[in-house]
Amino acid sequence: MNLERDLVFCFIEEDNIQRAYFRVRPLLTVHGDVQQDAANLWPDNGCLRIVPDRNEQHTFKERMRTLGGYCMMNLLGIPSDANKIRTNKNYKPERGENNQFILYSDTVQPLPEHTFFQVIESTPDDFAKAAETAVTPLFYIRENDTLFGPIRKAAPEKPDTAKEAQGTLYPVACPDGQERVLLCIEEPMPAEKAAPAVPQEEPKAAEPAPESVAEKQEQEGELPIGKPLQILDQNKNFEETLQGLDQPLSKDANLLRQAESKITEKPVVPGNDKPLSGTPLYRANMRTAVPQPKNKLQEVVSAQWRVARNEPPTAPLPAGAKMHQVENPVEIACTSMKAAWQVPEAQTQLIDLILSLDGMRAKLEPYMVESTANSPLQKAMQAHLQDMEAERLSVLLQLDKAKADLDAFRRTTLDSLSEKTKQETTKLEAAKAELESAVSNLKAQQDALLAQRDELLHRIDELQQSSLPAALAKAMADAQLAAPVAGIPLRMSPVSGHKVEVDEMIQRVMDAFNASGMPVKRNHAIAMLAVLAASSRIGLVSAAPAAASTLVKNIATALGWQNGFVQQVTTEQKPLLSPLPADAAPAVLLTTLAAYAPLDNITKVMLARNTGNLTRNAAYETCSWPIVQLPELPVIPEIPAHDGCKAISTAALKALLDQPAIARQEIEQILSGILAQITPISGAALKEMQQFISACAALMDGGLAAACDWAILLWILPGIDRNAKAANALKPLLAEYPLSLAKLQA
Repeated sequence: MNLERDLVFCFIEEDNIQRAYFRVRPLLTVHGDVQQDAANLWPDNGCLRIVPDRNEQHTFKERMRTLGGYCMMNLLGIPSDANKIRTNKNYKPERGENNQFILYSDTVQPLPEHTFFQVIESTPDDFAKAAETAVTPLFYIRENDTLFGPIRKAAPEKPDTAKEAQGTLYPVACPDGQERVLLCIEEPMPAEKAAPAVPQEEPKAAEPAPESVAEKQEQEGELPIGKPLQILDQNKNFEETLQGLDQPLSKDANLLRQAESKITEKPVVPGNDKPLSGTPLYRANMRTAVPQPKNKLQEVVSAQWRVARNEPPTAPLPAGAKMHQVENPVEIACTSMKAAWQVPEAQTQLIDLILSLDGMRAKLEPYMVESTANSPLQKAMQAHLQDMEAERLSVLLQLDKAKADLDAFRRTTLDSLSEKTKQETTKLEAAKAELESAVSNLKAQQDALLAQRDELLHRIDELQQSSLPAALAKAMADAQLAAPVAGIPLRMSPVSGHKVEVDEMIQRVMDAFNASGMPVKRNHAIAMLAVLAASSRIGLVSAAPAAASTLVKNIATALGWQNGFVQQVTTEQKPLLSPLPADAAPAVLLTTLAAYAPLDNITKVMLARNTGNLTRNAAYETCSWPIVQLPELPVIPEIPAHDGCKAISTAALKALLDQPAIARQEIEQILSGILAQITPISGAALKEMQQFISACAALMDGGLAAACDWAILLWILPGIDRNAKAANALKPLLAEYPLSLAKLQA
């Protein structure tokens, strides 16, 4: 790579904005890509650090930033002794300076409007868009192997077809990650202008004009400045020219030409046979002796030392050369070892250090083992040991190769297993989708059959309660078509349920309250769902039992439980739960009777006018249950069931209790002060409270505090109704629970 012969297309970057450091990376010349050559010549990214020339100390930063991302490095016409590329004295990779060579800024110039042209794949109509991405002042557009242009980037116009020219296309991988195509058209080198032989003085006022001087020189036969001198015959070859020049000197040689008169011969002086010829010489009294230094060797050494430390070298150094004094490590080690060996206490430590060096034992072994006193047996054993060492090294190599093969085998096996697992997973997912579709179809068929079954059972119940002869009832019982029932049966036939997200369940309860004319907050809906999930017996207190029953029915309808919801108002009505389908919805019994025994798989909601009707009995004292106090209710209409409303399954309702759990010890610690002021509740009630608090803490606004407030309101406060002493003891403890405190003070 000869940079003094070609223009170089370079990438310029400001790699340190704080200190205004710039560098260039040579990319291309007209002869090809030079990035690899630059990387070999200038290590560390193949870049040159730009330093300001002495003529632009104050404008260096501004001019470098106006060059854009690409520039030209021009060393044409610069004498080699100018040395524009030098070694960087500040080269210190540990401090961030990774450029080992510098380049003076006067050689860094903007891209010219010749030599380098970017070729962009586009259409001539999109010349303006192409101009935005061009990096050269002039560029071409290529469409279907046809070039259009050149186009000026600064003022683009629609181009015509390019004229014929000799050039070469080079794809260049630029440092910004893009590959650009550059067309290189080599420009002819301009002829060097001849410098004048003698500097001319400025003409005086009385002298003729420069034009008349030139004419006079031409008339007198002199050669004007700037024209070539033709002194050889162009029709002769080199040998003929040399023979023609091999002639004796003319007698008129070395005579001064006179313009007006010819030179006359000087008379011969008597007594001197040889006349004078040439120019006489005069000896001048000039001091030519140079004073000798006091110590010539000292001055020479000092000068060389000063040049080596402070001045850059006159020629580029090879890659990796360091500009500092190099010390001999062997000499230092020998000196230090001799000094350390003189201390007896340090000899053992010194020997241990020497033997711990890598490869030191192998180097010392020949000197320590081999001697003239070795016997043939010892020599044979040494040879045998060497063979064993060679075999050991061979085995180690084989072991390394086996490890590499094992790793490759593992990777191959894992890849194959992974691919096989993916295929099996895809098949299983497809089978799962088919099974889910089949389950949905079976559930639909099951619901239809359950509806037919319920219709038949209802018909059988009517026949059993009608005035048919007893013989007919007995015959139906004998045929096992129906079991005789004492009283009026209340058939509860829950349908198959579905898995519904928690947010959807909460929204359904809120919609049921809103449709009933009682808008509630989110926490109220969460508390209602959590109570249904945690307890199989729930007390409901309202001054308007009819409106309360309608509200409960609307909630059951909104949750899709209308087939499993019945109301019991007389003792003759007997709740009968039909055989449950797979993943059935809950069954809810709303009763006003004072029968508190729980029913299997049935959630029992007991409705009363006041709390005392639910709490003053042995059943509540033995195993208390949550009691919900409803506010004053308006007239509530029944909401119809929607065909598209999916029934929420019992499993989905119980999933509410699977929220991130609060530790039982933490809940007991929070409620310990309150539980100590009341009559101890049953273990079943305490377990239900803990499940309720753990579920609601993750769902309610207010977190754990709100969940504890609702639990106290539902489980604890109903048990201390009309107990003034317990109520007064609890008031100071309920300062953090606003709902419970308001209920206690009401």
